[in-house]
Amino acid sequence: MSDVAVIDAGGANFGSVCYALERLGARPRIVRDADGLNDAWRVLLPGVGAAAPAMALLRERGFVDVLRGLQVPLLGICLGMQLLFESSEEGDVDCLGLLPGRVHQLRGAPGL
Repeated sequence: MSDVAVIDAGGANFGSVCYALERLGARPRIVRDADGLNDAWRVLLPGVGAAAPAMALLRERGFVDVLRGLQVPLLGICLGMQLLFESSEEGDVDCLGLLPGRVHQLRGAPGL
């Protein structure tokens, strides 16, 4: 396996994702700003939390335009997958826009 750039966007599953990659024989490379993606061959965007604060952090660290222009495989895990869409109902926020559609909140029902 090879190096995988793993974006540290403050998600609670970040450590678990890196550990899982190591167990598979990959070398996770922790990336905390957009410059860290310059020579990436594969990129993971993990996350646990809410869309609005996660997008704010990605903007603050310069990731948004870089992620939108990536020419290498990008995988979103959990919240990271949600952020790949155009927008999210959670926090009514614009996301990365790499996938068409809006992510809707799950609605509660009796007994849930």
